[in-house]
Amino acid sequence: MGSWLGSLMCLGGLVATPLYLFISDHYSRKCTGYLVAAPFVASWVLVITAESVAILCLARFIGGMGSGAIIVFASLYVSETAQDTVRGALGSYLTLFTNAGVLFAYILGSYVHYYTFAYIAMLLPVIYTLGMLWIPETPNYLVNREKYSEAERSLRWLRGKDERLVELELNKLIMFAKEQTDERLVELELSKLIIFAKEQTEAVSLKDMLSAAGTRRALIIGVVLAANLQFCGIFAILSYTVNIFQAAGSDLSPNSATILIGSLQLAGSYASSLLIDKAGRKILLLISNICMALCLAALGTYFFVKHQGSDVSDFGWLPVGSLSVYIIAIALGVAPITFLMVSEIFEPRVKGRAIAIIISIMWLLTFLIGKFYTNLSDVLGIYGCYWMFSVCCVLGAIFTQVSVPETKNRSLESILLELSGGRKGQNLKSVQSEISVL
Repeated sequence: MGSWLGSLMCLGGLVATPLYLFISDHYSRKCTGYLVAAPFVASWVLVITAESVAILCLARFIGGMGSGAIIVFASLYVSETAQDTVRGALGSYLTLFTNAGVLFAYILGSYVHYYTFAYIAMLLPVIYTLGMLWIPETPNYLVNREKYSEAERSLRWLRGKDERLVELELNKLIMFAKEQTDERLVELELSKLIIFAKEQTEAVSLKDMLSAAGTRRALIIGVVLAANLQFCGIFAILSYTVNIFQAAGSDLSPNSATILIGSLQLAGSYASSLLIDKAGRKILLLISNICMALCLAALGTYFFVKHQGSDVSDFGWLPVGSLSVYIIAIALGVAPITFLMVSEIFEPRVKGRAIAIIISIMWLLTFLIGKFYTNLSDVLGIYGCYWMFSVCCVLGAIFTQVSVPETKNRSLESILLELSGGRKGQNLKSVQSEISVL
C-alpha cells in the first residue's frame, strides 16, 4: 500500500497533463491557471475528512493532478511571457518554489498537528487563485487569435512603461504569426486552400509532428531529458535519505535529515536561477549529470563494500557528502532545466501538445520507478541501483553534449532553425503543406 500511496500521485499527474493542455488550448492560459488550484483544494479537503485508506489514496491521486496541472500551466505561461534574457531564470522558478514548498512542508510538518498542516496547505492554493486575478493572458495566445489590442495591453502589464519595447515585441509576435500563415499559403496550390483552412482549425496530429525534422528532434530531446530526470535516481535518494544518514552513523533525527535535504535542494535551485541565464542551460546540464554520476557511483561503492562485510566506519563522511552534493547537483541543472527546455524548443502551434506528451511520459516513468523500485532493489541490491542510475547520468551527459542545443538568450526563431538543421523549410509548416497537397 505504501508504494501505491507514493505512485498514485504520478498517475494523477499523468491524467491531468492532457486535460489541462486541452483547457489551455481551448479556454486560454489564464483559465488554466485558475483551474490549477481546484485539485489541490479538493485533495486537502479529502485529507481532512478521510476516514479510510481508500480516501487518502484518492486524495493523493487528485493532488497529483494538481502537480501535473501546474507543470503544464507554468511551462506554457513562462515561455510565452518572459523576455529571452530572463526566460531561463523565470523558467527555473518552478523548481525553485517547488523546493521552497517542500522545505516549508518539512519544517511545518515537524512542529504542527496533522490537521493543522492540512488546513494551512489548503489555504495556499486559495491565496494563489486570488493572485491570478492580477496577471494577464499571454500575448502569444492573444496574437494567435488575432486579439491584437488585448495582446498590447498584456505586454504593457508585463513590460511596464517601456512603450518602444511593447511595440517591438507586439510587432514581432504579429509578424511571426503571419509568417507561419504566409509560408503555408505559398506552398499550397490554390485548389487546396479550402483543405488548408480546415486544417488550420484542427489540432496538429502526432504524425505531422513526427514528420517534421525540427519538431521530431525537439521531441526526442524532451523525452530523453525527462527520462534523464527520472533515471538519475532521485526517487531512490529521497526514499532512503534517513537510511543513508543512519548508515553513516549520523545521529540526526528523521525530521532534521529531511529538513537538511530540503535546504540543500532549495540552495541548488536558487543557484540555478542565478546561473541559468549567465552560464547557460547546456553547461549546467553537463555539470549536474557528471556530479550526480560521481556521487551515485560513490554511494553504490560504499554500500557494496558495507554489504561485503568490510569495516566502513572510517568513511562515514562519504555517503553524507555524496548525498549532499547530489541533491545540490540535481537542483542546479537536471531538475529545473528539463521543464524549462521543453518549453523553449517547440514552435507555438505544437508547443502545448508536445509539452503534454513529454510531461505525460515523465509522469509514467515516475510512476513505474515509484511502484517497482523496491522490486528492482531486491534484484540488484541498493548499490546496484545506485550504479545503474550513475550510468544513466553518464548517458545523459553524453546526450546533452551531442544533441541538446544551447537556448540561452536566443530567440525562438533561431532555436527552431538550429533544430531543423539550419533549413528554414524543414519544419512542421512545410511538412503539413506537403501532406495537404497529397
